[in-house]
Amino acid sequence: MSKRKSLSVWVMSTEFEPYIIGGLGTVATGLAKALKKLKVKVKVITKGRSKSTASTKKKGIKIVRIPMNKRYYKQARASYRPKKTLQLINRLFPNKPHVLHVHSPEFAGTAVLFNKKHHIPILYTCHSLVSMEGSKHHKWSTLQALLFRHADKIVVPSTWLKKQIKKRFPSAASKILVIPNGVQVVSKGTKVPSHNLLFVGRLIKNKGIEPLIHSISKLSKKNKRVHLNIIGGGSQKYRKRLKKMAKKDGVSSKLSWLGALPHKKVLKLYNRNGAVVVPSKQESFCLVALEALANGIPLVSTRAGGLKEFVNERNAQIIKAVKAKEIAQAIKKMWENPQKTRKRIKQGKLTANKYNWKIIAKKYKNVISRLS
Repeated sequence: MSKRKSLSVWVMSTEFEPYIIGGLGTVATGLAKALKKLKVKVKVITKGRSKSTASTKKKGIKIVRIPMNKRYYKQARASYRPKKTLQLINRLFPNKPHVLHVHSPEFAGTAVLFNKKHHIPILYTCHSLVSMEGSKHHKWSTLQALLFRHADKIVVPSTWLKKQIKKRFPSAASKILVIPNGVQVVSKGTKVPSHNLLFVGRLIKNKGIEPLIHSISKLSKKNKRVHLNIIGGGSQKYRKRLKKMAKKDGVSSKLSWLGALPHKKVLKLYNRNGAVVVPSKQESFCLVALEALANGIPLVSTRAGGLKEFVNERNAQIIKAVKAKEIAQAIKKMWENPQKTRKRIKQGKLTANKYNWKIIAKKYKNVISRLS
């Protein structure tokens, strides 16, 4: 790498604070802030919520929000229009970066065109494999495949996800690096009784929300005070189905549907619950589980996919199978062993310390240095 004052990176993500839906936006925001603290110049290109382009600067990071109108966004392809978007970015950011860092497939075409015109390397952080998330995401799957072909380096948060990508895109194997997600600590723990349970995640089948709701009926026989707070959005059709299921099980009064909440609010709600339950069938990483460990909240979780890399018997009560009976049994064991739960909380904090954003950002900075 040639000598220069500092590295510079452009971040492309459809989610960025304060508009965060899930883990992608949380990671994109946390990493950008951590890189800025490491003296990396960071500029962000993200999705706008208004009809016109908006440019702001927050804590040294310039953020440009591009509207999803016909001028810049093509709904049929679920993608930003490369030429128009690139023209706008070049006008707003005349000085080129050392690396283009893509988080969202919607910017794939723009990133590839930018690479061809200016020979700026592409770093792609892949948060999940779109082809595994169902046919409705097939447009993003095509865009993601484009990034797998053209990115100079691909970062994934877990060895599990690396293996999944290698199976489907063997030509990308040599470009993949594993760097886990970072985590933010906002709580020293909770004093809320453990019968107050929390679920955080998208309302989809793979998250195990159906058997979790069924488990509440079984748990209420053991503890009448059991209550489950549910944070997360999903399709209206699926939400109706879940609520109908809860009514049939007779547990509607034991569930609170809090909807999709800003990440900052979610972080503040951890210590207002007695335990976090992660009954997932599949996870590329699962930031929710790591946040529970980092903030001293008892964790009851599966070890599906990327969860296996940091969730274990020492720091969490393990759900053996994604079925109502097994979920209920795991929660009961957590209730019945308070001393073991306290030990797991301490171990969980030690685990989470390895995922401090400063540590993770240094790893990314090394990758950016080698690419530039």
